[in-house]
Amino acid sequence: MVETSTAPSTPAAQAAASRLAGMRPPAAAPPAAEVPAGGKKAKKGKKGEEGDGKKKKPVKPIALAVLVLLVGYVAKGKIMKPHYGPHDPVPAGAIYDFPESVTTNLPDGSLAQIAISLQLTKVGSVKTVTKDNSELMGTAVRIIGANTYQGLLSTAGRVALQKALLSAYQQELGQSEGAQQVSAVYFTSYVVQQQ
Repeated sequence: MVETSTAPSTPAAQAAASRLAGMRPPAAAPPAAEVPAGGKKAKKGKKGEEGDGKKKKPVKPIALAVLVLLVGYVAKGKIMKPHYGPHDPVPAGAIYDFPESVTTNLPDGSLAQIAISLQLTKVGSVKTVTKDNSELMGTAVRIIGANTYQGLLSTAGRVALQKALLSAYQQELGQSEGAQQVSAVYFTSYVVQQQ
């Protein structure tokens, strides 16, 4: 006759059999994790850990860094104004019209009445020009009054007058941020009357 032994099937029976045999009972196996109907493991309770092994991306530090860079870029544009070199082109700014025309007598007894507008550059300040308006008008009277009727009547005389006024205004108003404040002089009304 052959002896057959059958191993106890329940954990309690296995523990009792091992005690009888003088052995330590086997450790209980952890219960099998229950898998939901969808087939995925459940999320764990800790923040940033998911059951499928993916880690959360650090959204807040990246957003904060982008925001700081953006604010720095805007602040740089407002705080640090552009500085123009001697040959750098400067964009045109506002046009300043003198509030009244310049009327003056010429050395030959003729009369000149000229309305002047200044083309300011982007760095030019209308406030500065308005503040210095009386000085600019005095310069115009002085330069126009030094010409004759025949000199102001010719096209070359008008161009020369524009250049002389531009040069004088650039000297008086000076530079800002490395560029001249005035880039051109225009005549909006030009009347020369011979006496």
